[in-house]
Amino acid sequence: MKIRLKIYLSYLAIIVFIFVTFTIIFYASFKNNIIEQVKTDNLKFARLFESFFVFQDGSARDLKNFELQFEAIDYKLFQDYITVINKDGSIEYTNKNLTVEARVKVMSFFEENKDLDHSFKIGELDGKPYLFTLYRSKSSSHFYVLIISNLERISIFQKRFFTLIFQIVIFTCFVAAIIGIFMSKRMIQGLLKLKEGIEQASSLNFSRKVEVYTKDEIGMIAHEFNKLIEKIDKYNKMQIEFLQNISHELKTPLTSIRGYAEMIKFGLNSQEKLEYATQRIIEHVDRLKYLINQIIDLTKIESLESYFIFEKANIEDIIFDAILSNEGFALSKNIEIIYEPKAKTEIICDKDKLKEAFSNLISNCIRYAKSKVVINVICQKEFFEITVEDDGEGFKDEEVDRIFEKFYKGRRGESGLGLSIAKAIIQKHGFSLEAENKYSGGARFIIKGKICKEQ
Repeated sequence: MKIRLKIYLSYLAIIVFIFVTFTIIFYASFKNNIIEQVKTDNLKFARLFESFFVFQDGSARDLKNFELQFEAIDYKLFQDYITVINKDGSIEYTNKNLTVEARVKVMSFFEENKDLDHSFKIGELDGKPYLFTLYRSKSSSHFYVLIISNLERISIFQKRFFTLIFQIVIFTCFVAAIIGIFMSKRMIQGLLKLKEGIEQASSLNFSRKVEVYTKDEIGMIAHEFNKLIEKIDKYNKMQIEFLQNISHELKTPLTSIRGYAEMIKFGLNSQEKLEYATQRIIEHVDRLKYLINQIIDLTKIESLESYFIFEKANIEDIIFDAILSNEGFALSKNIEIIYEPKAKTEIICDKDKLKEAFSNLISNCIRYAKSKVVINVICQKEFFEITVEDDGEGFKDEEVDRIFEKFYKGRRGESGLGLSIAKAIIQKHGFSLEAENKYSGGARFIIKGKICKEQ
């Protein structure tokens, strides 16, 4: 069964269920409530009758005019027979002639309930249901008002009312069916567009977005799906660019190695040239080895959670170890590294990986610095901020947004992977890494993260 039909049938099923439930409840209580209301109205009418009867000094001569006045304003909806009985049991007034059967039942009901203030009984006259209401006057005249109400009209009224309700329900179902078809069609259109988008994505076509702009759950799913395919498309393009960059980076040293190998193959005239060629081959092989190790390292960092071993460590000590790793490079460039930690900051991290990240940042600053590299650690409540900055020329405007891209090289860059690895490691720790230019000149890297508090 298609989902559109399921939605449509569910919509109608809800309406039918509500109608059936309402009908059962209403049918069970409607007639009883109407009868109770008739009892109340009969008592009210009997009291009015009593008041007028007492006002006439117990005379029944004007009761017909009184009864006609109420009949003119449709007060007596269900009061068919109105009878006044004196305390001796004789009938003083009746608005209609009573049959022998009616008189017998009236007197029997009177004898059974004459000692009560008022009483009710449902019986039959001429095969029709009637409600007998007997009210005992509280005046000194001591008379009784007997009202007989035809209940057949209640059943007729009930049937007419249910006929009206049924007609309303039929009309409501018709309108609901039209609305259901419209709503289900609108919902299905969104789902069909999602289906089409998924089919396009499965065929590796990530350029087509799902155009569903509703504010419901389907619209939210479509929005999230579009975000997903955008990320997949971006990742796919990055992977293609990554492979292209790898092939380019590998091609240059391999070409050089092949050239020197061919020179050796065809013979060299001097030992000096032979040694030079072999040395260059070794250098290019070392460069290839370094590049491949960085690529493997970056791949593991981005894809393997088990590549990290997290533990509690002191961040100042990790930075100090990273400085020692770059001490020789700094001395060769005549660069001073200024680092004066003032506290001990505990964090949860992989010490070796985080040391590698800081080492890459520090070596990058040394490469471009004029005279010094400054490292500061600032702690504020639950968070820390580390800055690594140099006094060089800083980044070019177009470089700031690209320096963390894979294989993007600056003016003095090497493999173009150092800063990419640093950012990947720092992000895996849940920290953030940003780059900016200082106002006074030079580049600055900012690392922010959360401090490990003692439990």
